[in-house]
Amino acid sequence: MKILSITAQKPHSTGSGTYMTELVKAFDRMGHSQAVVCGIFPDDTVEFPEGVSCYPVFFTEKKADLLAAPCKASQARFSALPFPVVGMSDIMPYTSTRYRDLTPDMIAQFEEAFIDAAGRAIADLDPDLIICHHLFLLTALIRKHFPERRIAGISHGTDLRQMINCDNLRDTVRPYIKDLDSALALHEEQRDQIIEIFGIDENRVSVIGSGYNNNLFNTEGRTERKGGEPLRLAYAGKISRPKGVPEMLAALERLAADSNVPAFELTMAGGCQDEVMKMKLEELPAWAEWLGQIPQPALAELLRRTDIFILPSYFEGLPLVLIEAMSAGAVPVSTDLPGIRSWISANVGGSNAVFVPMPQMKSIDEPSDSGRSAFINDLVSVLRDTMTAFTSGTLPGPLPDTTAITWDGLASRLLSICS
Repeated sequence: MKILSITAQKPHSTGSGTYMTELVKAFDRMGHSQAVVCGIFPDDTVEFPEGVSCYPVFFTEKKADLLAAPCKASQARFSALPFPVVGMSDIMPYTSTRYRDLTPDMIAQFEEAFIDAAGRAIADLDPDLIICHHLFLLTALIRKHFPERRIAGISHGTDLRQMINCDNLRDTVRPYIKDLDSALALHEEQRDQIIEIFGIDENRVSVIGSGYNNNLFNTEGRTERKGGEPLRLAYAGKISRPKGVPEMLAALERLAADSNVPAFELTMAGGCQDEVMKMKLEELPAWAEWLGQIPQPALAELLRRTDIFILPSYFEGLPLVLIEAMSAGAVPVSTDLPGIRSWISANVGGSNAVFVPMPQMKSIDEPSDSGRSAFINDLVSVLRDTMTAFTSGTLPGPLPDTTAITWDGLASRLLSICS
C-alpha cells in the first residue's frame, strides 16, 4: 500500500508529531511505501525510515536561512512561508504562529505552499491513502484540492479547540472536514464532539486510540528508588498554564512544607514559550529542576527513574505520556480529563493511574478562580495519598499490561478502518 502522511506542524516536537512519526515507522515495518508532508523550520532535521520521502514546507522569516536547510538538499523544489510554524496549540514548545492571528494573505500563502508540497508528493507516490493529522485547516485544504483521493483525518483534540477559538477559519474548515472519507478520534467522547462540531456522518467517524513505543518505553534498566531516598516525581510536556504547571508547583510547594509528607524531588522536561512560566522556571525551589525539551530516548530514561509521574493538564486529546510513564514503571497521576479514564480502562489491563478531579473551567483550557483553588487542594490531597502509598509499599504494585496499544497495533487498526 502507498500512504501519504500530512501535518502542518513539526513532526518530532509534540505529542501529535510523535504520533505521526511513530505511525510512519510502523507502516514502514509493515512494508508500505510512504511519503510525508510536514511544516518545519530550516534548521530542523526529519527522522523517518530510509525510503520515506519527505516534502517539507519551511516556515521562516529569513529567506537566507533556507540556503542551509538540512532537508532542502533532497528536494529539487521546496515550499516556504514567511512566518513561524502555525501551532495547533496557542502556546507551542517552540516559536509559533497562532491560527487565530492568520490574515487572509497568510492563509492564502499557507494554502499555496502546502498544496504545492502535497501535489508533488501525490504526483510522485500516487498514494492509496492520505492520512492528515488534525481536523483543521490543512486537512480541509487537502480535501478541497484533492477530492478524488481517499483521505482520513485524525483528531488530536487541539484541533477541536481551534474550531471553537478561530472565528476566522471555522466556516472554511467545517464543510471539507465533513466530506472526509474517514475521521478518527482518540476516544469515544472525542468521537461525539467530532460528529457534533463538523456534522459528519457518524458511520465515517471511528475511535482509533493511541499507541506507544514499547521498544523504548519499558522497564529494562529501570533504576529503582532506594529506601530513604527522596521520591522521584516527574512532569513532561509543554511548560505552560493550560498544562496546569503553575497549580502543580503550588501544590508541591505546600507538600514540601509539610513535615508529614515524604521528601521528594521533581524533574520537569519540555519546551517553554510562555513568558509567565519562564519567570517561574527561574525561581524554582531546590527540590525542582527543569531540563528543557528532551528527545524521546532521554524521556524514556527519565521515566525509568521516576516513581510518580504528574500530568495536571486542563485539556488533552489522549496523552501518550501517561502510557509511556506506566510502561516505564512510574505511577501516573492525571487530571480526570474527558474520555481518558474510560479509554485507559478499556485498553490497559490493571491500570495503576490515579486521577485528580477536573476543576470548574472558565474556558476550554483555563479554570475559574475558584476552580483553580479547588484543583490545587485536590492535587495536594491526591499527591499526598499517592506519595504515602508509594513509601509504604502499596504502590506501584503489579505493572499494567499495555501490550494492546503498541504503535504496530494502532497502525493495523487504522488501515483496517480506512482501507
